[in-house]
Amino acid sequence: MKIGELIQETKVYNCLECGECTANCPIAWFETDYSPRWIAKRALEGLLDPQEEKIWSCMSCQICSDRCPSGVDFPTFIWGLRAEALKAGVEEEAYVRGLEQLFLSGEQDKDLGIIRELVAGKTTAKGQDGGIVTSLLIAGLEKGVFERAIVVQRKDGFRAEAIVTETVADILKASGSKYQFSPTVERLVEAILEGGKKRTAIVGLPCGIYGIRRIQRFYPDMELYTIGLFCFENFYYELLKPIVNKLLEVDLGLADKIDVKKGKIVVHIGSEQKACEVKELERAVRGSCLFCTDFTARLADISVGSVGSPEGYSTVIIRSKKGEDLFGLLKDLERTKVDREEIMELAKLKKKKGMDALEKLGNRIAAGKK
Repeated sequence: MKIGELIQETKVYNCLECGECTANCPIAWFETDYSPRWIAKRALEGLLDPQEEKIWSCMSCQICSDRCPSGVDFPTFIWGLRAEALKAGVEEEAYVRGLEQLFLSGEQDKDLGIIRELVAGKTTAKGQDGGIVTSLLIAGLEKGVFERAIVVQRKDGFRAEAIVTETVADILKASGSKYQFSPTVERLVEAILEGGKKRTAIVGLPCGIYGIRRIQRFYPDMELYTIGLFCFENFYYELLKPIVNKLLEVDLGLADKIDVKKGKIVVHIGSEQKACEVKELERAVRGSCLFCTDFTARLADISVGSVGSPEGYSTVIIRSKKGEDLFGLLKDLERTKVDREEIMELAKLKKKKGMDALEKLGNRIAAGKK
């Protein structure tokens, strides 16, 4: 694949070199030798090596593209470069393993990452599935393990908004999955730049946890507790809402809860439940999700999801001593067995789906097709 074809596909030729992308990139604020603008400039000058190490710094949050005045699709440009690097023999896994070695410890599983303990559990907290994430945050805050938490609350309708909080009340308001990307990493960056308290818990999707770990390398003294959520894909709210409203004849903004289970999305409004196939919502899926290969948030201290657990329980993967200590604070925990094979099946499926999408992107650009 020629970089010129990738530039055309992603409109990098529109770049004004205004620096808006780099100024708003959470990774670039700390990883000072990483700059989306610099990568775009090098590509336009014909000087960029598709195997450039810095293409692995991007966490695909799409903030750069959202704020680009020229409409450059920078995340897809980066994924195109990664597709070429992978073809040339570069190992994506090497970048993840390096971060695992820095922050995690336990037994290595080729599909699920580092594991110290794998268990299904539920608590008395009101939250998604077994209420584990809510209980972890409340326990950590009340016991003084951390002083603040970065969580995602509902804003208007079912729209997601990341906030920094020091109260149990806000944590309770944030319970439940939103199935949308929210810039939790931006909130972490703001909290770091403001200084003061260092001990922080943060809940994020696999892509966000990846970015958090890259930033954390520059703050080794920062006490950070990361809780990652299993994620196959998430959605743009502005696109998801009208599709759900049309398919299910319900207002997504009035939903009490959303579940995604066994290929279906279920919207709960009061005692009523309506469902459709997740594949019917593909037009609302975030573009970067198509290429992601991490299902279980393998860089988190604790990863949590519903896959592999009985109804009403959460699957928990503990990946570090910090995660183990935090999980040990749960006194009202009820445990049961996990279907490990079910988790591995979805983890493998997501990885294959992401790798296939990367290959198709490379082939499409090489063929000069839009």
